[in-house]
Amino acid sequence: WCKTQPLRQTVSEEGCRSRTVVNRFCYGQCNSFYIPRHLGPSSGHGQNRGQASGSGRKSHNKGQEPFQSCSFCRPHRITQLTVQLDCPDLQPPFRHRKVQRVKQCRCMSVDVSGHGKL
Repeated sequence: WCKTQPLRQTVSEEGCRSRTVVNRFCYGQCNSFYIPRHLGPSSGHGQNRGQASGSGRKSHNKGQEPFQSCSFCRPHRITQLTVQLDCPDLQPPFRHRKVQRVKQCRCMSVDVSGHGKL
């Protein structure tokens, strides 16, 4: 599960009045798993059992590599918001700051191939 929750975010800069904008953040728990593969032709024990066929992941028929998937709750759709801050003692008397605005979160997988070898 992965939720998009509201967040009040303060945008500030020295010499300017702060502004609060409504943003969102991602919160949740996503799945990860590890499926071992056979060790090669000489092992002879359980070769190719439990392989995830047709999973859409990049396995490229490499028998020695385990199938790994790790996903985390992260922004799926984002936009950019430009916030104008009033800065009365500066010239010009305003500044623009860009803020990444989260629109929607989702469990998305990250490539873990080759990492964390046992």
